Amino acid sequence: NPDKMEMYADVESRGGILEPPGIVEVKYRGPQQVEAMHRQDLKLAELDKQLSAATGAEREQLEQAVKARERQLLPLYTSIAEHFADLHDRTGRMEAVGAIRRSVAWKDARRFFFWRAKRRVLQDHFVRRVRQADPRLSHDEAFGRVEVWAKEGNVNASSDEQMAEWLELQDFEARADALRTPYIKAEMEALLEELPERERYALVRGAAVAAGQKKCEACAVM
Repeated sequence: NPDKMEMYADVESRGGILEPPGIVEVKYRGPQQVEAMHRQDLKLAELDKQLSAATGAEREQLEQAVKARERQLLPLYTSIAEHFADLHDRTGRMEAVGAIRRSVAWKDARRFFFWRAKRRVLQDHFVRRVRQADPRLSHDEAFGRVEVWAKEGNVNASSDEQMAEWLELQDFEARADALRTPYIKAEMEALLEELPERERYALVRGAAVAAGQKKCEACAVM
């Protein structure tokens, strides 16, 4: 339920099941690392060039040199691969792919979640009242209305503390009533459009007469 659930992680946490060495063992094994060495290492590139034209004993000697260079480079490439895998398992990557909303340092967690929870409780109540006033609005559209009102009050909508304090001071009912009147008018117009023209005219005329009578009654009382 994306409207209600939010995911967070400590800045030092990791998102994967496997440790970096395990990820490398699955995703970037020895043969793949050797292929990378031959693409990137200048010494191996030179040995490969010499090997392509060598024969006999010289070829055997060059092959041994290539193997020795691969063994020399393998720990370095493995270390780089594990570090790369670890970087892709951190909170920055989790946030980039939408797995979490943001990272939160453990030392700041109590304050952060106090204001976040307070804001969400008040905000969700406000959004619910807005949608009751105008059922045509989606959750995101209703939340957008709330954000617009907050910005009109010079409130930073990205600040949970500012939003929570602003929401506490709002008259939910007055804001909802201001939305409900246009919604009811739109619904009435839509219903009238479905009636045959003669019945629509009779209904509008009857409503006008009734409104006139009520106005006269009000004047008489005054």
